Amino acid sequence: MLKLLRVIALIIVFLLVGFGTNFFIMKNVDETYLIAPNMTMEPVENLMTGLSEDETLVIMENKMIELDHYPRYVDDVVYVPITFVMDYFNDGFYWDNEEKILTYTTLKDVIRMETDALTYFVNKDPISLEIPIRELVADIPYMPLELVKKFAHHDFYYDGTIDTLTIEDKSLDGTYGIVSPSTLEYGVIRSWKDQKSTVVKKAARGEEVKIYDDDGIWQQVRTKEGLIGYIRKDEMGQERHIAGEPVVREIYNYDTRPTFDGALNLAWHQVTNTTANRYLEDVLEGVHGLNVISPTWLHIKDSEGNITNIADLDYVNKAHARGIQVWALFSNQFDRKLTHEVLSSTTKREKLIRELLALSALYNLDGINVDFENVGQEDGIYFIQFIKELTPYLKNQGLVVSVDMYVPSQWTAHYGRKEIGEIVDYVMIMAYDEHWSTSPDSGSVASIGFVEKGIVDTLKEVPKEKTVLGLPYYTRRWTEEVVDGEIKVSSRAYGMDTAYKIMTDEGVTFRWLDDIKQYYGEYEKDGKTYKMWLEEEQSIEEKVKLLSKHQLVGVAGWKIGLEKEAIWDVLRKYLVP
Repeated sequence: MLKLLRVIALIIVFLLVGFGTNFFIMKNVDETYLIAPNMTMEPVENLMTGLSEDETLVIMENKMIELDHYPRYVDDVVYVPITFVMDYFNDGFYWDNEEKILTYTTLKDVIRMETDALTYFVNKDPISLEIPIRELVADIPYMPLELVKKFAHHDFYYDGTIDTLTIEDKSLDGTYGIVSPSTLEYGVIRSWKDQKSTVVKKAARGEEVKIYDDDGIWQQVRTKEGLIGYIRKDEMGQERHIAGEPVVREIYNYDTRPTFDGALNLAWHQVTNTTANRYLEDVLEGVHGLNVISPTWLHIKDSEGNITNIADLDYVNKAHARGIQVWALFSNQFDRKLTHEVLSSTTKREKLIRELLALSALYNLDGINVDFENVGQEDGIYFIQFIKELTPYLKNQGLVVSVDMYVPSQWTAHYGRKEIGEIVDYVMIMAYDEHWSTSPDSGSVASIGFVEKGIVDTLKEVPKEKTVLGLPYYTRRWTEEVVDGEIKVSSRAYGMDTAYKIMTDEGVTFRWLDDIKQYYGEYEKDGKTYKMWLEEEQSIEEKVKLLSKHQLVGVAGWKIGLEKEAIWDVLRKYLVP
């Protein structure tokens, strides 16, 4: 009988949403029967579209939801597939199919659940579960309905008689009515607004139904168990209206960020060995207005998720003594294969996070700057998940979290700029390398048009209050040589003073190009043409002017030691009120 009733419930929905009144049902006092004109029951059962015995039909508001994987009623428990949860209720979950670990992240917490385990973890703190998540279908985790309710802004009602799961969105306004026929003890819900149409249900006097449409004569209603149909309005009584409850979403708290005297003024410090840490004071000579330094100390070491570390506590203490925060840079060494091997594993991501937390505490760091470049498109999902998992842990330890991003393009969309911009403290636009070291064409490192477009496109996805403009403290000298009838291009990067000297020693007189806001010079020697688009005070000033125009939060320069000393005066002019 349960099987028959489930068939009936499904067919009723099909009738209402797609087939009009091609079928009809008849009811007696005890049971409901389906009668299909000119058909036997066998083809009618085939309308179940592949639902198995333990799969549960889903009715959301007044619609049947067609799914690849349906909820299941197993061992007296309703289980909901994570695919359904993510598509309809909450997309904050991540399923690691290899390790069978389900992860959920918020701005403050990382929650991990393993299949068949009666304990889950919130930031590594164990919490007991009465019913575990289960992999009822290969590669698909199923959550018990009671657990799903913790992550959804919906009401759920399971009817075991006809095996339906009815769902209401609590954020929507709703109207409910009481069945109150004038003479009979029941009101008749039909498949259409016609007294001769199929009887869906004889609803008992006093039963409450949800109303979806009202034309003055008929009301479209849905019963608690998920049957949908039409009832005459004169068979309905008192109505009640419920206002939707707004979804309360997590909002990033800007108060958790550090405050500076003016805008953020960060410089990356390229440190390639521990010996270089000793020379911080030399690097900072002549520097003023800097409030954050980001040494390149931490890197993914191997495919097991170990970290190479060349940090130095004395360096941190010296920076702090000058009022400068230290945000250690953490990179993937620009190694695409290594990045995939580590970030695709939940266990290895967690290992990275634990190491970063330990190192941050050991060296009294103020923040972590994540610089993952050359990430493959197929690995974007893993990179985003890593940042979503890393950020709550770092923030809970009082650390600032920033991420370096390319200027937006179709080739960098997989970095998840919008998602990451919602959770981290700062996003640095690497608004340089317009023409990179191996570019086939000579050109500027950062023309004003390239920089501003990078800003405008980034602000479509990242709040301006989090957006930091990356500045180049270097330039490239390009060499063009004709080889076998074609122009061969190569380049070399130099700091500002060195670049200027190289060109002027060759007798070059630079001229200002107003369209790109840079000085340009070239010369010929030994059959080769040398070109340079110079970065110096005026070109940097033109870029920094964009901060106030677009209300950005600060700048980050690559890299300290390559800039002219006068650059700090330019930055102070625009960054310090």
